[in-house]
Amino acid sequence: MDSDRLIPKSIEMIVSRSLKGGGFAQRQNGEFRPDVTAWSIIALTTGNIYRDLVENSCNRLAASQLNDGRIPVAEDLDNVYWPTALAVLAWKSTGGFENEIKRATKFLVKTSGLHFPREKDSPTGHDTAIRGWPWIAKAHSWIEPTSMAILALKATGNAGHDRVQEAVRMILDRKLPAGGWNYGNTVVFNQELSPTPEHTGQALCALSGFVHHSEIAKSIDYLGKEISILKTPISLCWGLFGLMAWAVKIKDNRERILNSLSLQQRYGHYDTSLLSKLVIAYNTEGNLSGFIMPS
Repeated sequence: MDSDRLIPKSIEMIVSRSLKGGGFAQRQNGEFRPDVTAWSIIALTTGNIYRDLVENSCNRLAASQLNDGRIPVAEDLDNVYWPTALAVLAWKSTGGFENEIKRATKFLVKTSGLHFPREKDSPTGHDTAIRGWPWIAKAHSWIEPTSMAILALKATGNAGHDRVQEAVRMILDRKLPAGGWNYGNTVVFNQELSPTPEHTGQALCALSGFVHHSEIAKSIDYLGKEISILKTPISLCWGLFGLMAWAVKIKDNRERILNSLSLQQRYGHYDTSLLSKLVIAYNTEGNLSGFIMPS
């Protein structure tokens, strides 16, 4: 496929998965997903296109919000509320929806993962008492949902909130001794685990503006070395987002994105959320934070 058409074709594919009632599905003829809808809204907003479709999708996202402000991943899964932070970022990117944002923000600051004092003989190396956010109610906090919640709360002017400050400490506590992050464990049974690019990128995005460069220099070095070999959408996009959040320049970043899109010829069409992340990375040149939280 002609590389000049890869982004327009990706946008066409995203739009083709929009639903009559508003919102987006992960695949053709699929069902509404709030997380997929949020990423699609942000992707289309970066190009300032399909405004009516974006508005309808924002409304559909609002219709899925429960009274307490959460946005569950599905109607019958109220306790799986991790898309709430994504919805905030989507609404924030488009403007408006202040009441929905306020309710979602209130829910986030009142919500926490399951935390408990770290036992002396615990097999895990991190401090289990420091609160972040979980994927699902009554579960431990992990890097991705915590990072997304921090980004959402920063975007709504709540960077100084106690919950955000504690979550920043949580992410720093989960940093691997050698640098970088994984899903949220550091040392298990005295064995240091390995980092992953996507979680490292998420953590670096969340920490931007909160900590000094010296505190995350090893992690930036790790991700800077990894970025040259990353091709899958999640790892590549979050790698770009994380490095750009710290003003690290990446050579040929748009070419890397197009190369990732071209892999669909071999592996088949990407899910809507993956296409959206690649479009966002391309349109913002990897500076996600600069788009959702303009200075």
